[in-house]
Amino acid sequence: MRESENQSRSGRGVWTAMATVAVSALALTGRAASHRAAGVSDQSSSLGAGRSRRGGWRERRDAWRPEEDRLAAAMRADPVYHRYLPTIYPGFDVNSDDWWHKPRAEVPSLGAATTDERRDFDLPGLPPRRAGVEKNDGRRHDTKNKKNQFKVCLDNGAGSWDVAFARGIDNLFVPGVCFGAVEQNDCHADADVVIFNEHDFIWGGAHRNPHTRRIELPRKAHPNQVYVYFAHEAAGGFGAELRDESFTSQFDYLSYVDRRRSAMWWPFGPTLRSLTDDFDVFRRRRDARVPAVAWLASDCVESRASILRAIADKFPVFSMGECLRNAPPPNGLPVRGAVDPASHASFQRAMSDYMFYFAAENAGACAGYVTEKVWMALSRGSVPLYFGTDDVYELLPDPNAIVDLRKFDSVASLTRKLRAIATDESEWAKAHAWRFRDPSSWPRGFRELLRATSTDVKYGVCDVLMKGPRGYRPSRERPRQARCDARAKVLGRSLGGSGGWGEDARAGESGGSLREPTEHLHRRCGAATGACWSLSRPGEGGKGARG
Repeated sequence: MRESENQSRSGRGVWTAMATVAVSALALTGRAASHRAAGVSDQSSSLGAGRSRRGGWRERRDAWRPEEDRLAAAMRADPVYHRYLPTIYPGFDVNSDDWWHKPRAEVPSLGAATTDERRDFDLPGLPPRRAGVEKNDGRRHDTKNKKNQFKVCLDNGAGSWDVAFARGIDNLFVPGVCFGAVEQNDCHADADVVIFNEHDFIWGGAHRNPHTRRIELPRKAHPNQVYVYFAHEAAGGFGAELRDESFTSQFDYLSYVDRRRSAMWWPFGPTLRSLTDDFDVFRRRRDARVPAVAWLASDCVESRASILRAIADKFPVFSMGECLRNAPPPNGLPVRGAVDPASHASFQRAMSDYMFYFAAENAGACAGYVTEKVWMALSRGSVPLYFGTDDVYELLPDPNAIVDLRKFDSVASLTRKLRAIATDESEWAKAHAWRFRDPSSWPRGFRELLRATSTDVKYGVCDVLMKGPRGYRPSRERPRQARCDARAKVLGRSLGGSGGWGEDARAGESGGSLREPTEHLHRRCGAATGACWSLSRPGEGGKGARG
């Protein structure tokens, strides 16, 4: 997760020209143009509103791009319930009398939402979070006094959370649904629910015993108090505490990426809004992109660094982060984890200049662990070069949408595949076809992911509180989080062990720098487009020479 610490640094020569073109294009088009192309209203508060300029879609030989985003059309056709997405919290009812966990005292409700508030807070596919129950006429009826209103405490406050790449997590910090009140810092004593976050434990040292260095939570203020833990790191990497049963047993419920081993599923992934926002850059033509692999990373974790070095020996790689940097980042690239819409649009547009993105998980092959790296690349149309868990295939919109490094026995065979995608329109189309299909035809796993990421995270917490152990296994009864598999083979070599990737680094030897991408490219001009850059023939060498 700790990825992409991007700093705005000016480049020189061709890099400056490439960055300038990307930023200029952003200034000319911007988020409004993206919405118009997607058929979505420019008003960010109105989900799925607006009209497209033309209905239908078709493939054209000269452009291969639809006239309209079919997802945006589906959102407009069903702007409240989004029935093309599966339900993930069946039977949830904030006003039901059958809640397993109950607040000690009812918290005064915020009351019925106004029309404007609903536009701001409505959830794709679920009722407004300040609304009442659904009656037999199928319509929503607001009520002034909702039941099951909990007093929620954010341990150490919202400022202790790492909100980078955790879309919508800020919804957890405000009242709504069953959160009657949300308090921060020194709020344990009278709280019904206390929510802890992994970032505060790992990087902030929260609740760590100075003598034993173990994490020890404060005692519950009363027997019915509920402890919930939100985690986003790999159990085989930075999140090693997730494998410590003496730690996880201190919580009632775990909210995590791995759906099988947590109570509440809290995945990384795109949202309905981010997909429609990114549609304009997704449909950039193949020949409008640089035929190269881009990478932005702050953590130079082996074995992925060794794998990238091997790829860069055969195919152009632009590494623009702190790890193995061989090219400066585009001017004005947002800092790590900037989540506001303008920063997201700027990042996605700049990185869509590249055909491929190195979306390798920093902890390797960890069961159930799929992060933002693959999803952000998919959303902007940069084909992800992926290695990680096999579980990714349960969530992908199409297995052809990624290049799975585990399916190639050598760097040479991978390079042949990348060259085919970069030079053959049919291969390029195969990797992007999913986005132009009717969203109701997307695989169920991907649609469930969209439902989860597009829904206010409070619904997940409230569903856990409603159903309790009847629907969710408590943390102490859950299986331990899985280790990461060091035996997994990537490009013909294992991730760890003798002869595996990163063996030199583990032995204390430097793996060397990354080869310059211009060694594999011909340059005709300086802009970051396929019109200016082309692949050199194998063995020919590019050196950035004019073709």
